[in-house]
Amino acid sequence: MNPYSLLNVHVFYFTIDVSYICDYIKHFITMSQTTTEKPNVIIELDAYLHDFLYHEFGCDKQNDGVIITVSNDIGMIIQSMIEFSNIPKQQEIKDNPIKLYLPVQEWNHFIYKRNFLYVPVWKQRMIQDYLKSLFRLRIKEYFTEGYAKGFKQEQILQAFLVAYNIKNNALNYDTIKKYDYRNRKKIKEEVNREIQLVDYI
Repeated sequence: MNPYSLLNVHVFYFTIDVSYICDYIKHFITMSQTTTEKPNVIIELDAYLHDFLYHEFGCDKQNDGVIITVSNDIGMIIQSMIEFSNIPKQQEIKDNPIKLYLPVQEWNHFIYKRNFLYVPVWKQRMIQDYLKSLFRLRIKEYFTEGYAKGFKQEQILQAFLVAYNIKNNALNYDTIKKYDYRNRKKIKEEVNREIQLVDYI
């Protein structure tokens, strides 16, 4: 048997082994690139709720996203909506995307490293609905306290925009004013029902 043939066979197998190792290394590097940045997801959220989230988590709006913590109920809700995939999920970036940096804990750091993170559209809507209801509650509490201290609606509204660092434009202004109007209307209806019940008794 030709010794050179044996040499060629060994060289051939060595080439395959090296090629396989290189592919493995490339794959490993590609997977590792997903862990170089702090775990995060991007979701669609109304613009005024961006400001609300920045306020609730005490984050600087100059940052490129909100740092979520589980010490906050909102953070717990958001974290519960995260899903995992072994391949990147292509999701449409719409008009008001916001990046949310997720808390790394003992139980999830390995999962975060080995998977791609995303929030399905239907869960994004659940997050938005939850934040809207919480935002309305904040408005109700803020305005109730303001009225109790004798301030007028315009004063309270302007103070609320400043306190929550919400951009003072027509859309945000009208949205908050509308929520306050609904709250006051609901309070009047409840008072009227109570009065009617007393009269009936």
